[in-house]
Amino acid sequence: MPTGSKTCVCVLFALLIAAPAAAQTVGRLTGTVRDEAGEPIKGATITAENPEMAPRQFTTATDHRGRFSILGLRRATWKLTIQAPGYDPVTFTMPVQILRPNPPLDVTLVRSLAPAVPLALGNVDAKRLQEELDEAAALARADRIADAIAAYERVLRKVPALTSIYLQLGLLHERNQNRAAAIEAYRSLLAADPRNARARDALARLEAKP
Repeated sequence: MPTGSKTCVCVLFALLIAAPAAAQTVGRLTGTVRDEAGEPIKGATITAENPEMAPRQFTTATDHRGRFSILGLRRATWKLTIQAPGYDPVTFTMPVQILRPNPPLDVTLVRSLAPAVPLALGNVDAKRLQEELDEAAALARADRIADAIAAYERVLRKVPALTSIYLQLGLLHERNQNRAAAIEAYRSLLAADPRNARARDALARLEAKP
């Protein structure tokens, strides 16, 4: 075989190996959220958090079959919080793998004795919502900060109940060196969730700066 042909074959082989390797740099979580009767819960929110990763948070919602998917997670242990109106939230940690499939999650939420706080998802298409959240996260990973902020703000206008997005906005505004906007985002999250430790700590850190 001529030398030039061998070189082409080697380059092509290297590209074929590199393509799947690049796809394996992030992991994917899938699962289903059901109630105690085994019925799927539509519109439950799933939040994955790890302060050492970038992005540090992913948020999605279940579709009409209770299914969800989160793509883009780095190999690490992530804190997952799953909640829905009228149910007690569930929080746990899970190691995410990138070289092999992660086991699907089957989560059961128990009815809460406390009055339900309505989660106004309305007629939002959960699949489309997931796509929009994935797009926003991809923009953040690509350092297209302004575009990522705009994408998250569009989702928030569409689904105001997804208040966890304020944390993402705060982090992005910090990356964009917009201290005032970051403070506003963290305050908005604390107004909706006064016990959110990450927002409280971030706000204290920013307000302590001269």
